[in-house]
Amino acid sequence: MEPIDIARLEEAVVSFYRSNSQNQAITHEWLTDAEASPQAWQFSWQLMQLGKSQEVQFFGAITLHSKLMKHWHEVPPENREELKQKILESIVRFAGGPKIVLNRLCISLGAYIVHMLGEWPGAIEEVINTFQNQRMPNVSADVQLWIMLEVLTAIPEEAQVIHTSVKRVVLRAEIAKRVQLVIHTVERYLKLQMNRVWDAEAYSNMNRAVKCVGTWIKNIGYTIEGCVTITAVLLEVVHKCYWPCIHAGDGCMTADENELAESCLKTMVNIIIQPDCHNYPKTAFVLIKMFLDSLSEITKTEWKRENDNEDIIVHIYMLFVSSVERHSTLLLSGITSADPELSILVHRIVQEILHCTDKPGIYPVEESCSTMALAFWYMLQDEVFAMSNDEQKHKCWEYIKPLYAHLTRILVRKSEQPDEKSLAKWSSDDLECFRCYRQDISDTFMYCYDVLNDYILEILAAMLDEAIADLQRHPTHWTKLEACIYSFQSVAEHFGGEEKRQIPRLMRVLAEIPYEKLNVKLLGTALETMGSYCNWLMENPAYIPPAINLLVRGLNSSMSAQATLGLKELCRDCQLQLKPYADPLLNACHASLNTGRMKNSDSVRLMFSIGKLMSLLRPEEIPKYLDIIVSPCFEELQAICQADSKTPAARIRTIFRLNMISTLFSSLNTDVDEQATDQPIVQPVLLVMQRTMPIFKRIAEMWVEEIDVLEAACSAMKHAITNLRSSFQPMLQDLCLFIVASFQTRCCAPTLEISKTAIVMFFKDEGCKPLMQQLLREFIQHSFKLFESTPEQNFSNISDTMETFFGCLTQIIKKIPQVLEDKTLAYDRLVFYAQRGMTLPESGAIRNSIQFLTHFVMQSRNHAHVTEVVLATGEQTLYTAMMCVGYLTPRSQVDKFADILLAMNRKYAAEMAVWMKSLMSTPNFPTQLITDADKTRYTALIIKEKVNKRLLQQHLSEMAMKTRGLTEKFQ
Repeated sequence: MEPIDIARLEEAVVSFYRSNSQNQAITHEWLTDAEASPQAWQFSWQLMQLGKSQEVQFFGAITLHSKLMKHWHEVPPENREELKQKILESIVRFAGGPKIVLNRLCISLGAYIVHMLGEWPGAIEEVINTFQNQRMPNVSADVQLWIMLEVLTAIPEEAQVIHTSVKRVVLRAEIAKRVQLVIHTVERYLKLQMNRVWDAEAYSNMNRAVKCVGTWIKNIGYTIEGCVTITAVLLEVVHKCYWPCIHAGDGCMTADENELAESCLKTMVNIIIQPDCHNYPKTAFVLIKMFLDSLSEITKTEWKRENDNEDIIVHIYMLFVSSVERHSTLLLSGITSADPELSILVHRIVQEILHCTDKPGIYPVEESCSTMALAFWYMLQDEVFAMSNDEQKHKCWEYIKPLYAHLTRILVRKSEQPDEKSLAKWSSDDLECFRCYRQDISDTFMYCYDVLNDYILEILAAMLDEAIADLQRHPTHWTKLEACIYSFQSVAEHFGGEEKRQIPRLMRVLAEIPYEKLNVKLLGTALETMGSYCNWLMENPAYIPPAINLLVRGLNSSMSAQATLGLKELCRDCQLQLKPYADPLLNACHASLNTGRMKNSDSVRLMFSIGKLMSLLRPEEIPKYLDIIVSPCFEELQAICQADSKTPAARIRTIFRLNMISTLFSSLNTDVDEQATDQPIVQPVLLVMQRTMPIFKRIAEMWVEEIDVLEAACSAMKHAITNLRSSFQPMLQDLCLFIVASFQTRCCAPTLEISKTAIVMFFKDEGCKPLMQQLLREFIQHSFKLFESTPEQNFSNISDTMETFFGCLTQIIKKIPQVLEDKTLAYDRLVFYAQRGMTLPESGAIRNSIQFLTHFVMQSRNHAHVTEVVLATGEQTLYTAMMCVGYLTPRSQVDKFADILLAMNRKYAAEMAVWMKSLMSTPNFPTQLITDADKTRYTALIIKEKVNKRLLQQHLSEMAMKTRGLTEKFQ
């Protein structure tokens, strides 16, 4: 880099901080280069001179920190003492501010200390002595304390990120020797503060001190046996933050009190969740008891709706939950133990978490605690059922059953939605947050079922009765009933048709609710719940008519999405049971479509049910419904084609109509009744396809540049093929003409996919084989045309097509290996383009190219002409694979190449050994960063591995690190 002009640098810094984002991007690149240059060691001090603007001084400070963090190797050993003195002098110079510059200088001193621990072992002790004993003239005691804490906090953080030749584990071990000193220093300071009146400066420094301990514990760790005293001090600080404002103030903590209390609670979380702390159950017991004794009175005081001190409660409950999740073994032993103290402790902590779950108010607007307890209830039942001792497992299960029964009742209440009156204070983010919370509650109901089994229905049924009684007393109180119905929906998958007590009661309630008098959300939940019990309805068909009535009512409401979903599930699970109701249901569906009020997505979904219902009709009745329901789709498509209208609106309508047809084709199949003995009939989908294939051809021609239109058209035909299977054969010729016509205009993923579907389904049929062979040739030929017309540097632009092409070919070779009998296919070019695909940066193209080559090689020995191709191209394939591993391919994708190497080693072991040794003996191959000794070792390891894919992936990953020069960074 050219010498840097300081005046220009200062201008660039000011411009960066004061200009818009577009100019910032350009300036940022230049400043980053300047920051990385060796000259930065000089200009960082020049920029921090007094009198410069704050932005310039700050840039000087962050440049110094960046150099210390990333370029320590540039500092000669003889200059390190001078560097320390300059950092300390700068800290004194900026002691009066700006704080933003002083903070960065303190972090820089922390980074310096981490580098110098070997040469300056007493560094941390010196820092503490210097600032604690106020040895800096003209700097106030509070600022000296502030500086000391900033430096101490920076040390463990910098140890995690600085670039150093010392191994992280060695560095951490060295720093770990000073944890006790840091904790005791903070401990003494906090104790001194307990009998003083705290001003803003005291709050700020105490908060910094507490965070310092938390940072050391989190990043370095310290045995919890040594953390009992600091925990007691932290709990005392929380008390002093909370109780004075409750007893003498206005009952609401100030921002300073809140922040300090939260920092104390977060630090205690760091203490109790350390990785090895489960090895000290007695100390964990002591700490958890301290938490409960000190904090339970606060949670009891704040157990109310919309309280002013919600923040501290959130962090207290987080501490409780974290404690038991980390010490679940202690929790379970407390349930089975004869030790009364341990049993009492377990009962107390579980009750606190139960109270957390049951916090008054609706989450997240009136309370913000309850969500954090839900993961605990999963953990508890999971740990109990994973116990190996059956006697202890049974004892724990008996203990948790009443807990989960109580929890079920709590969850029903907590899943209540806000009513119309309170909704005004809810933002869209709040509503989305509540939706996710309800989903978490739904999952937790499943864990309750795991403990309670069928008894959960009795609890829910009793709450359903209470909600109905409440609704009769208060006709506007719909939220309780809705929450009960939602709870039944959450556990639906566990109950089959044999349940005859509570689910029939639920079905009657769903049928009898006067939805028109209540909030429409209640109808939405009822519709979803009806859909979720379709398995039960299949075995209890007497309840199907009221289910149909409810779902039809929903079709004509603002809850049509839930109605179409419920009807889809009913038609899928209870199709044969719906035969008596097919006609009226189809008429109802047609009427709903005709209103024009449904969203496009709901209309598309409804076509699935229409297809299932039409499949139940007598053959002579189907044309009538095809005419009234399906014909309008094709008529509109025909009109758009005739008008040659390519407007955005026409495109949206074309996709919509094609999606409707596609969904119908996926579900309309008259071969549904296995007991039917009538003569086979022509499938209605085939009749539709025969009449409408010209429209599909015209759509493909007209919308050739619109990939989503082509996807919709191909999806419709794909559903027709997979639904009709062998019955589709009469249309196969027309389908091939459609595909080839599309290929001639454009080779794209949708047409490749539908080609693959047809080939896989019909190739084995002798009558269809010639046509499918020709289709495969066209499939390959037109893909080649696209590849050949694409400049080499632009292959990423067609990576999605390459991904689909090789993905489809892989499926074809796997499912019909006999396609390789065709000697006319250009196998060498297929291999060439697969090699090209491996070198692209896109993961899909890499994956599918490798998979194609892997299956091609695995099948090759069955065909002499294919064997010749592999022998002719094998060395080039290996060369490409090793280049990709060496440097071309993103490192996250390297392990994928194990597949092709294993395949070659299994089928061509002798040849591969020769190719591999030849390639790896080439100088600087794949890069100059790997030694010859390493290349020889990896060659032997790769050649040796013929079975263990995981081990080969490990070898390739290690080799990629070496060839890319990453070994040092990742020590």
